Amino acid sequence: MRITWYEMKKALTSPIIVILLILFIAFNAFQVISQSYAKGELKVVNDIAITYGNAITEDSLERMQENMQEDVKQLGAEQGFQTYLEEMTFEKYEEASYKEQKAIDQLSLKSMYYGLGTGLEARYTGINMDDLREGLFAASTMDGQLAEFMDRQFTGWENRYDEIVETGEYKEWFFAGEYRIHSELFRSLVKNIAVQSVLLVAMATALIASYEAEQRTQSITYTTKKGRKLIWHKFSASSITAILLFLVLTGVSLGIFFAVYDFSKFWNTPVSSGLNWEYKLPYITWWPFTVWQFLILAIITELFVVLIVSILTFALSIYIKNSYFTWILCMALLVALFILPSFLVGSPWLQFFTSLNITWVLLNPHMYFSGGTDVMMIQYFELWSILLGLMITLLCNSWAIRRFFKKDVA
Repeated sequence: MRITWYEMKKALTSPIIVILLILFIAFNAFQVISQSYAKGELKVVNDIAITYGNAITEDSLERMQENMQEDVKQLGAEQGFQTYLEEMTFEKYEEASYKEQKAIDQLSLKSMYYGLGTGLEARYTGINMDDLREGLFAASTMDGQLAEFMDRQFTGWENRYDEIVETGEYKEWFFAGEYRIHSELFRSLVKNIAVQSVLLVAMATALIASYEAEQRTQSITYTTKKGRKLIWHKFSASSITAILLFLVLTGVSLGIFFAVYDFSKFWNTPVSSGLNWEYKLPYITWWPFTVWQFLILAIITELFVVLIVSILTFALSIYIKNSYFTWILCMALLVALFILPSFLVGSPWLQFFTSLNITWVLLNPHMYFSGGTDVMMIQYFELWSILLGLMITLLCNSWAIRRFFKKDVA
């Protein structure tokens, strides 16, 4: 273990690794803070959840309506809150005192959530699955067994949608979709963390694996008592370093995010909440995940991708023996994996299998465990991609290490 720690120190004390880690954390903090202009408005839904509970029910909506009517009376008006807000002009708003303006702002936001709550059932149950099924096959050249497979996948997702509707899982308060908090957390921050971790881990792994070759000490190091068995300590050190860098970057970045955005009332809200509707469709997950469960699984998924990249980099380093060239080649391979499926449109099966790659998993944490109308949204997509990537990289790494034990160290 002491040797493994010494190998880890080569990366953890490297100026480029330390500087990049600090820069990435600073960038994430800047992004979170710069996008937090609406955080004051987001507090309203927390107040709604505290006052009326997390579930959207007819009773809670009725009480919410009554309370908003009382708020209007406190502002000195007699009409209904909707009429009051419709008749509110810029001139009237400017004439009101600061306290009244704050009350009007709060009333307006509550009215927005009230409207979302009352119209949620009609909107959510109005999703036309038949049209989505037709769109899935109209946009592709799938036929035969692949078409049957995708049809079964879509049927399973449709059954999941029916389950959400039947159980009322979608009737939970969450940040309004127009604020895109789910995307802000997963599509922006978690994806940034994953990409930054890959950049860091690939560099750290290449530095650990190539250190003796770059320092021209391999002829001395690999002829000692420990000899070539040092490669196993390097492999362990690179894997542990990958986990450590990922966890530090993730922990600090998410800590900043949740210090800005208050999720305290929504950790147990289903990700499939009807209010979590940002684009064409809401997030219809294959399983009933709460926000905290989804976040933990997303982090674990990205961690596995980072480890796969570390293993791939380690295998490449044994051949190339230069940390910078290894890093460039590793990044090029990841980019190639991302664009490869787009060149295989004429071969649906080949396009399908090449779509099961870690780069697609890396760049789409907001869509994890969710169904939909493309290949990435099949059930267990993340698991299949990780297992395939892990199997290939471990085989490559095993081959590289076996070659290392046989070839001349010079």
